[in-house]
Amino acid sequence: MVASLFAQPIVDISPSVAWQGKVIEVKIPAAGITGVEGKFLGQKFKLYPQEDNFVGIIGVPTDQKPGNYNLRLIITQTDGKTIEQVEMLKVWPTKFPVTRYWLKPSRNKLRARNIIDNEWSEIEKVLLHESEKRLWSGQFALPVKGEKSQGFGQLQIINGKRSGSHKGVDLAVPIGTKVFAPNAGQVVFTQKLKAFGGTVVVDHGQGIHTLYFHLSKFAAEVGQDVKQGDLIAYSGNTGVSTGAHLHWGMSVHNLRVDPEQWVKYEM
Repeated sequence: MVASLFAQPIVDISPSVAWQGKVIEVKIPAAGITGVEGKFLGQKFKLYPQEDNFVGIIGVPTDQKPGNYNLRLIITQTDGKTIEQVEMLKVWPTKFPVTRYWLKPSRNKLRARNIIDNEWSEIEKVLLHESEKRLWSGQFALPVKGEKSQGFGQLQIINGKRSGSHKGVDLAVPIGTKVFAPNAGQVVFTQKLKAFGGTVVVDHGQGIHTLYFHLSKFAAEVGQDVKQGDLIAYSGNTGVSTGAHLHWGMSVHNLRVDPEQWVKYEM
């Protein structure tokens, strides 16, 4: 049973507003608290101990309707009692451009629903695992240096038909370009798939994962610990791809968000 609201700690939310496709960080002083769980936009998330605070990160879906929403926090105190704290957050719209491109029939057939669903279910198994330990620190680095050919959230029209939004950032680089870990973590998935091509997933801890598609070759194995700058793979043109590039994705509690936010700001 949730006790009446009293002695509420000061909640630090950064940024102070939420944008479609991006994340917010929620921080609460740890004094007198043994645990914190949150809920925002229908998503549950955990806040983890970090120095003198409890810290959690939660994302905003790209299609979330702009407006004011409640961020609910259930705080467990050292005496075993719980209090509920509610913070109001505004979701702002992000302008996502439209991109149009054509796929050859041999590539387009790989977009069949059963192929996508089966392959994603395998990837999702590792995304649903949340390790308690935070492996990353500070800002993320780009996994490759190349021109951005398609941004996160862009509305895609493929072969004349609308096909949802782009779930990552595409960086145009030649086949065989070295792909480096953008931050510390552990490799938890390496498979050659039909639709996603050569795929690697790195677990950065506490529900944060990065994804790499269309790879030509792997340079790291499942279970391998990596630090920022370690070689994990080589870029390619495999799967549903119109040309040589790296698709780089960021998953926060199994929600795809803009990885460029993590390059620009320290999380």
